[in-house]
Amino acid sequence: MDKISILTQPLTADEIEWKIIAAKGNTTLAPYIDARAVMSRLDRAFGPFGWQVRYAPAQVGSEHGVIASIAIKNPETGEWVEKQDGSGASDMEPFKGGISGALKRAATAWGIGRELYTYPRVIVEGEHRYIPFKVLDRLKGLPKAVAEGKPLPEVIRLNAEGESARKAS
Repeated sequence: MDKISILTQPLTADEIEWKIIAAKGNTTLAPYIDARAVMSRLDRAFGPFGWQVRYAPAQVGSEHGVIASIAIKNPETGEWVEKQDGSGASDMEPFKGGISGALKRAATAWGIGRELYTYPRVIVEGEHRYIPFKVLDRLKGLPKAVAEGKPLPEVIRLNAEGESARKAS
């Protein structure tokens, strides 16, 4: 498998985490990739000496953030090729979260986890502070279905037991 294919192959269930993005009335979940999974993917493709990341502070208007630049050494020419993206501070651990967010966004520019943007929206009935374990267990099969190109609904509705739920009329 060529190096770029390693970066762009669909994420596995072990590389994906889920977070609550809204919890009013029902709970909406979104998949995301952890920064460590990004680094592992880069190491697997290029080895620990074949890529590097730099961070720079950024400001747009009154908003502050960070730009991550991921450079990869072209194995054929030895030339460093760089792609970058940025992120603002996060709600929890703003500094660390901003850096992590910028890294994950720059990784998307290289194709890592880009398919996450095609995932169905996941709604769990009820308001939850934490994602129920049975829901997480049910979602473990979603990355494989996406990777195989299976037709998926735009929205997946589940109850707290991880079972399919019908939209209330």
